[in-house]
Amino acid sequence: MKMKRLITTMSLLMVLVGAIAQNRISADYYTKIKDFNLSKLWHADSLHMQTTGYTIAFPEPLGFIGDKYQRFYIHYTSVTSDSKNPYRYIVHGKTRVKNNICPFTGTITIVKAVQLKSVEAGYKQGKVICKVDFKEDSRLAESGEIKGTLTTLFYINKKGQILYDTLDTISDSFCNNQCEAVWTDYVTQRAKKCNWGDFRIPNSGGLDSGAGEFRVSTEYQKNGWDNYTKAFSDNTDEAKIAQKEEARKWWDF
Repeated sequence: MKMKRLITTMSLLMVLVGAIAQNRISADYYTKIKDFNLSKLWHADSLHMQTTGYTIAFPEPLGFIGDKYQRFYIHYTSVTSDSKNPYRYIVHGKTRVKNNICPFTGTITIVKAVQLKSVEAGYKQGKVICKVDFKEDSRLAESGEIKGTLTTLFYINKKGQILYDTLDTISDSFCNNQCEAVWTDYVTQRAKKCNWGDFRIPNSGGLDSGAGEFRVSTEYQKNGWDNYTKAFSDNTDEAKIAQKEEARKWWDF
């Protein structure tokens, strides 16, 4: 009987400790986030990888559109804070599917922000959840509107600055700027799933077969992913040519 009471007491303590820990894990940060300019979380020239010390070019998102995971490209040419609304950012950019390139304008609007537990002395992590609404140029063929939800991770350094979260880049699951959206054709009102993200794509189903990093399943390589697969398959001359194509600034054309 005493043993049962002891087990019950320990269980209650574990639940209480767990609840306290859970409360420490995140705290509402919405009212504070408006005091920061988050534009560089989505558009910058370079990205400092905190865990390795390297600086790399800011990542171009990986994306797909439709049930067959056709490759979808999106590039932000500018992201600026809205002077009338501290939670909203004005975005200009271009999308691409196959050889069809469409300029777009739109907004990223923060609807939730939380600060997470400390991961190491002097640093804290956080995330913002945003609504995206991008409108492609309606004068162009096969254009439409993209609406969805974007989740962005950040960290706060010792100076109190908010930076793109690179505190866990060595993790197999490392990713950021995960957007789950729907593209709707202006003319036909046909809707397609349209997801993108940095380093990995959210809810990409059977498309991503990689363990440590994004890898395209053989079944879907023909849907716009052939060059990507060649670029990261080996170090042959063919791969080097493919890598140059991947690095090409298609949005400048």
